Amino acid sequence: LEPEPLCFLETSAEAVDFIEQMRADRPGDLRLNEHLGVNYDCCHLALQYESPREALGRLRQHKIKVSKLHLSNALKVKPTAEVRQALRAFADEVYFHQVLARSADGTLTRHKDLDDALALHNRLPPALKDEWRIHFHIPLHCPPTPLFGTTADHVQGVLDVLKETPSLCSHLEMETYTWEVMPAELKKRNVVDQLVDEYLWTIAELGKRGLA
Repeated sequence: LEPEPLCFLETSAEAVDFIEQMRADRPGDLRLNEHLGVNYDCCHLALQYESPREALGRLRQHKIKVSKLHLSNALKVKPTAEVRQALRAFADEVYFHQVLARSADGTLTRHKDLDDALALHNRLPPALKDEWRIHFHIPLHCPPTPLFGTTADHVQGVLDVLKETPSLCSHLEMETYTWEVMPAELKKRNVVDQLVDEYLWTIAELGKRGLA
């Protein structure tokens, strides 16, 4: 099971509730623990503004297997007029790019796609313009720019937890798949070179934590 914004299961808490309900419906069925787990996608959970430590701790507390760790970045921005204009380059017709806007009090507003968020922005209360997180996988090694940030801190937080509990999961996957739909400024180098850089970034981050 892989929680994802605007899907049946969106958060780590919803995944826990779903699995616990299955356990309650099938008491003593050991196949659930053996075969059913959660794919933890860093991009998806960062979009929900979840804490890696709390989300992974919740899964461990309920003895839910982490089947795979997807190492992936989301876009993180302050949606100023300049940023909103630049974001139009990320709106493609291939993938949905869900947007979660967070207000200062923590309230989340969900948009099915980036186009929807851009169209509605001027009608949103000012408080919902504080931060957007956008489901567009940005290469792990890409540094922030003056306009665009990433949720790399969530990936690093997950690796920090993995350092403390290496048995948590042994299957890690770099999951950037948006190479062909990235804006031109992110496609200046060929995909192979960028994949190498992403791999080296991952190995370096694992090495800092004694995991590689």
